Amino acid sequence: MSRRLGVTTGRVHHLFSDNESCFFLLADYAADVVDIREQFPLFPESATQRVASSLGVRHPSYPRSRTPIVMTTDFLLTRIDKAGKRSLVAVSIKSADDLRGRSRKSVLIKLEIERRYWLVRGIPWYLFTNAEFDKTVIDNLEWLSYFMVEHDVDRDAFDAQLPRFLAAFHTPSLQGLTLADRLRECAAAFGAAVSPELATDMFRYCAWHKLINLDLRVPIGLRCTPVILPAASDPRFTSAQEGGHNGSIVSC
Repeated sequence: MSRRLGVTTGRVHHLFSDNESCFFLLADYAADVVDIREQFPLFPESATQRVASSLGVRHPSYPRSRTPIVMTTDFLLTRIDKAGKRSLVAVSIKSADDLRGRSRKSVLIKLEIERRYWLVRGIPWYLFTNAEFDKTVIDNLEWLSYFMVEHDVDRDAFDAQLPRFLAAFHTPSLQGLTLADRLRECAAAFGAAVSPELATDMFRYCAWHKLINLDLRVPIGLRCTPVILPAASDPRFTSAQEGGHNGSIVSC
């Protein structure tokens, strides 16, 4: 189990697999996700038991016991659309191997119970597998998120410097430079007030909050040349990548 501090929620989230950690990064970054609840219990317990009975299958139970377990869904997301309307989306995460291995039948039974539980409540339910994750996107989000959860800075002073940093970062003459060289030039524009390390933190912050719109399908790192996409009119809804994670974790 891993513990990760969510940027979206400000809470520590408990994640039970690498696949859950990957999905969590996508959800935490998504522009339209405003709350993330993991391991969400499917209450009342009688509801999933009724679904199992209607399917003619045995409800999942605790090992070496006939006592029904409290079923959970890996993630329940709260989303907000451009009109400000909120909605819920339930998401289950599975390894692709789980869907074709020896335990395939029991896995599919659990998933069908989950699906029907949410169907009755009018809440969309989605299944994600590791086969759907773009490793480059995940690696990029992991690198960008480091500053968001690991650093403690004077936020007022940091925020006050961001407009000047963004102006320097988007200087046309810096296009085509590696990220390290570009950030070195940005730091130089501040004089001694900003180190290259602080400029890197500013870049991570701006990229995570979509003030700098990156193509996440392209590796991001100090030795790489970042691919900057056109800025959206509202940074909350900036697309992160076309045809993949596009600022919305799922499309309903």
